[in-house]
Amino acid sequence: MATSAIAKQVLLRENLFTSRCYRRGSSLDFKELASRAGKKFYSTPKVAASTALKRFVLPWRRFRRAVLVYIRPFVPGSPELPTIASSTIDYRGPSKIATCEVFPAERVEPRPHPFERSDAASTAAEPAHLFELSNIDFWGRYGGSVVTADDKLLADLSPEVWGVENHPIFSQLRLPKPQRLTARTAIAVTPEAPGNYYHWMIDLLPRLALIKSPTGSFDSFAQILVNGSRASYEQASMNALGVPGERIRYVDANDRFQIEKATIPSMDHFSKTIAPWKIKCLRALRESIPITSRISSKRIYISRRRAAVRRVLNEKDLEQILRNAGFVLIEIESLSWPDQVALFSNAEVILAPHGAALVNAAFGEPETLIAEIATRVGYKEFYLRLAASTGLRYRFVEAAPQVVLRGSSKRAVENEDMIVDPRTVRDFVSEL
Repeated sequence: MATSAIAKQVLLRENLFTSRCYRRGSSLDFKELASRAGKKFYSTPKVAASTALKRFVLPWRRFRRAVLVYIRPFVPGSPELPTIASSTIDYRGPSKIATCEVFPAERVEPRPHPFERSDAASTAAEPAHLFELSNIDFWGRYGGSVVTADDKLLADLSPEVWGVENHPIFSQLRLPKPQRLTARTAIAVTPEAPGNYYHWMIDLLPRLALIKSPTGSFDSFAQILVNGSRASYEQASMNALGVPGERIRYVDANDRFQIEKATIPSMDHFSKTIAPWKIKCLRALRESIPITSRISSKRIYISRRRAAVRRVLNEKDLEQILRNAGFVLIEIESLSWPDQVALFSNAEVILAPHGAALVNAAFGEPETLIAEIATRVGYKEFYLRLAASTGLRYRFVEAAPQVVLRGSSKRAVENEDMIVDPRTVRDFVSEL
């Protein structure tokens, strides 16, 4: 039996015992049970699927690259392989026009980890730059790739999750046929942005704000390249930033361009620190957003009952406790994007299961409290880091994972549904 299946069976038995004790009012400590379940998961290879994929994909790419080195000279129209330039700032070739630092590096004090010992010191968020480049070849895959006129792949503008040396540009015999863009073009293509609200708000939208920053408008650009899913929040947020809709051009891996004049903001996609300048851009943006919602509460609980993953299965047992403490229960899908921004901007306490909706806390005022419901085994530090960069307070509200065997399902452990002990919620609201 595969290790992932064994782990799920162990946790299934653990959770059946946990839920029975909860229903019968057992005195057995709920947090101890949750911790015990988490330890079972910790002993299993949580990244087995990712590791297996990497073990397959990377050797295949390297093999293809080695083969292409030999056959490329005999294939008409195949491009030369670029060499890697690690930094656009240090690049001195013919495609470089100018570099402008918009925001300097800034130190961020980390928040204490909720359940692990941590002696982390302050970290420096990367500075933000705008690069003016000429005669580049741009491929729209993932977060884009930029090749200069002298065949240099600019590594910091050509992200690849497994390292730039494994970029698929090196293992492709042919790339999409390029289109020529002679007018000035802005490029905000960003890793993970399509269909991912967190990365759209934290990564792509601030990069658009960088492009706008020198003049306060997008008037000098004939087209603005982005990657996305055309979700309503994408259009609404770009409208709020003043991006002209007729100049937006969505691109993907099927798009390649030869661009005479390009403006590209730097990216820090692999940084573990959220740059404070991004939060400043988002908070400035909220002032231009029209407010139509009548919902106004200082304490909000965000439900995930309509979601497919990370639902609080005993949410009904918590509702009255929360209402008695002045919380308004919200299904975020029922609100437009401007109304979501308004809701989080006015809140003083935000309680929610782990999910992308919590990124809206970036629009809140400093000292707003983020209370994140999550399991120890599935815990991710995204919103702990967000709190550090935004000046928000942070609280981890522990839940127990409710694992259900699903045959061949490969749901990640961080996406399992949860049960929250009502006593945990009572203790939380009593401390507010």
